[in-house]
Amino acid sequence: MVFVENLNKQFGSKIIFRNVSFHLRPKEKVGLIGENGTGKTTLFNIIVGKEGVDSGKVTLRKGLRYGLLEQDHVGGKESILDRVVFGDPHFLQVKTEMEKLAAKQNFQDRYGELQHEFERLGGYDREARAKIILQGLGFKSGQWDKSLEEISGGWRMRVELSRILIQNPDVLLLDEPSNHLDLQSVIWLESFLLSYQGSVILISHDRKFLNTLATRIFELDRATLTVYSGSYDDYKRLKQEKREQLESQAVNQNRRVSEVERFIERFRAKNTKAAQVQSRVKMLDKMERVQIEAKNSKGIHFRFPQPIRAGRIVLEMQNINKHYGALKVYENFSVAIERGWKVALTGENGAGKSTLLKMMAGVLLPNSGEIKLGVKVVRSYFAQHQGETLNFDHTVLESLQESAPGLLLTQQRNILGAFLFSGDDVKKKVSILSGGEKSRLALARMLSGSALSNNTITMPTNFDTFAPPSLILLDEPTNHLDIRSREHLAAVLSDYEGSLVIISHDRFFLDGFVNRVWEVVDGQVREYDGNYSEYELTKVNEKPIEKKVKDVEKNIPSSFFLEKERKRKEAQERNSRYKQLKPLEKRLEEVENRLEMLMMENEQLQSKLAESNLYQANQKNLLIATIEQQRDLKKVEQALINEWDQLTMSIEKIQKNKE
Repeated sequence: MVFVENLNKQFGSKIIFRNVSFHLRPKEKVGLIGENGTGKTTLFNIIVGKEGVDSGKVTLRKGLRYGLLEQDHVGGKESILDRVVFGDPHFLQVKTEMEKLAAKQNFQDRYGELQHEFERLGGYDREARAKIILQGLGFKSGQWDKSLEEISGGWRMRVELSRILIQNPDVLLLDEPSNHLDLQSVIWLESFLLSYQGSVILISHDRKFLNTLATRIFELDRATLTVYSGSYDDYKRLKQEKREQLESQAVNQNRRVSEVERFIERFRAKNTKAAQVQSRVKMLDKMERVQIEAKNSKGIHFRFPQPIRAGRIVLEMQNINKHYGALKVYENFSVAIERGWKVALTGENGAGKSTLLKMMAGVLLPNSGEIKLGVKVVRSYFAQHQGETLNFDHTVLESLQESAPGLLLTQQRNILGAFLFSGDDVKKKVSILSGGEKSRLALARMLSGSALSNNTITMPTNFDTFAPPSLILLDEPTNHLDIRSREHLAAVLSDYEGSLVIISHDRFFLDGFVNRVWEVVDGQVREYDGNYSEYELTKVNEKPIEKKVKDVEKNIPSSFFLEKERKRKEAQERNSRYKQLKPLEKRLEEVENRLEMLMMENEQLQSKLAESNLYQANQKNLLIATIEQQRDLKKVEQALINEWDQLTMSIEKIQKNKE
């Protein structure tokens, strides 16, 4: 399908790719991962020919059709439905030419060819399929006639995704397709891609999304691409095992080098060992040393101090009514949040999740009803597209100063450093930041002290410590954040002792800290205790009996039942290696000690032979005995050296078999 061979690319002094190669096979689903800025999007652009390379080549199968989902999405006056149905230039050309020929009543061979292609492209049911895909991605039927300029960037992304999916290309290149999708749309997209008959390369920071879809993982790191078989969890395990193997090899190699260096040092001055010493010197020169890359610590890094203890009820909503014109979203709605609750809001698109969160935050007022904050409660709100509401004319530093003007410059810089803005990065204009950088800056602004109540959050003097409010309200905070940063944010929220309400499409992220789920349905919430996985299991149990077994089996990873057996076998292998290594290592120590003693005896004999009186006539028998003793000593020494070589090679072989 797609062959990438020895790609090399460099921007200025920065190396993007170094000898990157891979083969995309038919019908396989690949997760392309790596920290932000490692070149994932650039690789997509190279594959489709939008960017060149310094060397190397990309070969696409003849006639291959691809669909590329990009992060920038078009606007314009055309309707949502028209963009999806006619957004394929090839289909539009076929349709237009067919209509021209039909108008001329010129039904010749060309029309037949076009009709065949029109049918292959699904032209007769294309609109119906477009509506199904749009519905799956969260559009209501009343929205289909809206123009693209009337909808936000997040919704335009859904339109572009729909436009690409309906084309049914041989290869889908999807750049973070789950960003800006709600949870139900992510689940629908998962199902669609699982049954998709083409190949998929997927850039995503959603761990569960990758686990569900990926059959291989391509990791871009430090300009190189490494291929791992299996899902994201398999990649994590295999990468750790690979690192442990390299560390073990490095330890063994260092031990071997030390032993050889000791041998060289021990026998360097002995003429009789000159050949063996030189052989080992050459061996060290030719030895390829095991290289272990330093662990990448890149990722947002901060921590919360715990908030002031609030009352038991943190926020209470009583008899809330909220409507937009004739559309009633909430009617006579009441709910309360207690101290320590960490709530995930879920529900279908349009159910009112964001509206509920905004009312809790105080940025949207209900038409009637009362919203009461608990005692000593301070709230802070992160909007879904908060990164896009920043002042684009400000620099990064000016943007933070705007939200936390009371901080010292050193404190401001250190806060930005915790969110990966260091050095001259703080002087960048917000307008040129990537989506991930804008999200990180928006998080830094929120967590550095901006709150929505009249209460003031005081920033402590410790630069890496934020004084959080007692109620945090988050609407899709992980958009554009990489996996490492998401995992750290989840850990921070898990340690946080205040209350929070969050909307997120990342199920793995939610599982890290939420302790209850509120499902918004028909203007009310259904409450479920536990994390998101427990909520999903409960929902499975609520389904008709004939669907339960199939869904439960689908949600249990295939490795679950093999894990215990795998660990048992690993323990057996470790014990077996230990039993083999222990006597060899003990004998190696004995041989080395014996060699040390022989060397001392040898030196004593050499000193004795250097004495002139030994060569007098009356000392002949003693001279002969001393020479024979030295000869016997050398034989024993040579035998021990041979055994030393055998022992070290045997130990190295057993250690290598661990791999």
